[in-house]
Amino acid sequence: MKLLPHYFKWIGIGFIILGFCLGIDDFMMGFLGVRPDSSGIYERMLPEIFARISDYPMYLGLLIIILSKSKTEDELALKLRYESAFIVLIASILILIMVNAFNPGFKVHPGIFIVIQMLAYLIVRSVKGNVIFWDDYEEQA
Repeated sequence: MKLLPHYFKWIGIGFIILGFCLGIDDFMMGFLGVRPDSSGIYERMLPEIFARISDYPMYLGLLIIILSKSKTEDELALKLRYESAFIVLIASILILIMVNAFNPGFKVHPGIFIVIQMLAYLIVRSVKGNVIFWDDYEEQA
């Protein structure tokens, strides 16, 4: 599996920050509980088009972070990547089955679903990595 060099994680973080900055108006409206059609409470800082495209740099940033190598990439790190992807895939399918069983009319926007999967992958990979390395540390002590 060809991965990006480890310094691409910083480029991915830059894309996430760019996407957040482009979507700051929608974030502020959601934080303040204001609808876009309300007048006078909150005025946009950026044009509407920026809010519509703000998700794409964030998606790209998460993808770049996921595809970037660790500083020490070895067989164990590759195994962690595969196991984390497998766990997230199985968990996503099970969650979708359970949600549809209890609430058949529930709809998830595909972009939100993909972001949740990417974030879950990063969390599972870091937790599994810390658990494995912590076990190695305990054996040495």
